[in-house]
Amino acid sequence: KVYHPRAAGSLAFTKDIAPIIFQNCAGCHRPGQAAPFPLLNFADVKAKAKSIAEVTQKRVMPPWKPEPGYGDFLNARLLSVEQLGMLQQWVSEGAVKGNPNDLPPLPQWTEGWQLGKPDLVVEMLEAFILPPEGGDVYRNFALPLPLAVARYVDAVEFRPGNFKVVHHAAMRLDKTRLSRKRDAREPGPGFGGMTMPETTYMPNGQFLNWQPGKLPYRAPEVSWLLETNTDLVLQLHLKPDGKPEPVQCSVGFYFTARAPERQGFKIVLDNPTIDIPPGESNYQLEDSYVLPVDADVTAIFPHAHYLAREMQGFATLPDGTKKWLLLIKNWDFDWQGDYRFAHPVLLPKGTALHMLFTYDNSTNNVRNPNHPPKRVQFGMETTDEMGELWIQALPRREDDLAKLADDYSAKSIAKEVRVQKLRLEKNPNDAKARLQLGKALLGLQNFAEALPQFQLAANLNPTNADAHYFLGLAQRISQNRAAARSEFEKALQLDPDQYKAHGNLGVMDLEENNIASARQHFQDGLRINPDDAFCRENLGRVPK
Repeated sequence: KVYHPRAAGSLAFTKDIAPIIFQNCAGCHRPGQAAPFPLLNFADVKAKAKSIAEVTQKRVMPPWKPEPGYGDFLNARLLSVEQLGMLQQWVSEGAVKGNPNDLPPLPQWTEGWQLGKPDLVVEMLEAFILPPEGGDVYRNFALPLPLAVARYVDAVEFRPGNFKVVHHAAMRLDKTRLSRKRDAREPGPGFGGMTMPETTYMPNGQFLNWQPGKLPYRAPEVSWLLETNTDLVLQLHLKPDGKPEPVQCSVGFYFTARAPERQGFKIVLDNPTIDIPPGESNYQLEDSYVLPVDADVTAIFPHAHYLAREMQGFATLPDGTKKWLLLIKNWDFDWQGDYRFAHPVLLPKGTALHMLFTYDNSTNNVRNPNHPPKRVQFGMETTDEMGELWIQALPRREDDLAKLADDYSAKSIAKEVRVQKLRLEKNPNDAKARLQLGKALLGLQNFAEALPQFQLAANLNPTNADAHYFLGLAQRISQNRAAARSEFEKALQLDPDQYKAHGNLGVMDLEENNIASARQHFQDGLRINPDDAFCRENLGRVPK
């Protein structure tokens, strides 16, 4: 479609431009929202007219990264060819105000919670004070959820409390209390770290995250069960702005009586072997996964850091047909989000899901944080690089969920083995890679190869409780009981909250008829994690 210019001088702000700005821009460009300046009247818009014309023509604003025609999404923030043309023409002709009587009223925006009053609100008990200087801060907060009975959730809405410094948020659940204990151990609200505790989880393939500009939505067809005795773990990416900033976020949960029609499953395409040489402007990262069942794809979420330029997500159907899921030609780290399809995308069994991301580590990339460019490898820091494409899939048949989960798990473990072996080729003394490789081999039931990896991990990093726990587990499986007991006890010395070590020691005591000690270990494990099924089941086996 091509814009056909209006009669010269006929366009006016009040009649033609205000409706475009009010409906598409002012929702964020108003006090209390994420945008840095208001666009609520002629004076506001006139002052930014040239900039508005430029950023809308480039489709930088409104902030919507997916290319039209490469996936049909709900709530797409896209200006039409007609709207873009009118903005360009109006600005080029001097940005005339027009008749005040033609000015439409401002929209009646929903203030506060966008989805209405939540059924449950949790808020940080006290504000975290972000230091004025330094690099980006990742801070995690464990918030108990006061829930008397389990409820189905069909929406979660996040309120940052301080748009100026909250870049994005990730939300997980934890039933073990270990995140809460870690929060309590560190001074001040929350605890540091980019990697959330292993005890946290995401329910039913959900994308519980927030980015500026993201609109909350209700999705009862993929609701999920929020159980009692659960903590919400909130991870914030914070960017200092030159002065101390208080951050106190809140999260609203919306309940539904409707159980999900089908269970969702999260498929993550990724390839954590990124190694981009300085000056490389066309580095490509690929991954794929073949669906073992028929499934509907309902949402998609791409993620990378500053060097990513183009993102392709597509499916190759069993007959060879290519079906686009997502295309972003100009990735921007500051405008991330997940995208929900207007209609579920049916993909039959045998469909291959693909991601193809392109990175630019040259001086031509204006978002490159390194001047001059330097080698960038995979990592969690924003100065490292990542590439992930999350896909929410709903198997067509209820009994296919387990089939999908088993197949995807096998693929993920095999990938983890390859990735960690590559890392160890580069650095044989990488203790974390040794530990992760051992865990993956354990998942493949390759106990003989897993044990020496855990031994090396424990030797390289003797204070890592997990390394000693998994070494103890491998020793126990190998029937080296004395060595296993020694490693479990070391793990508990290093981390008294290692409830799984208590469970294993309890089983060993039970096998050796040390009844009192076994009972104590199971009770200690349940004291740390009241929902640990392993300790609870084995405590029931202890003779009275």
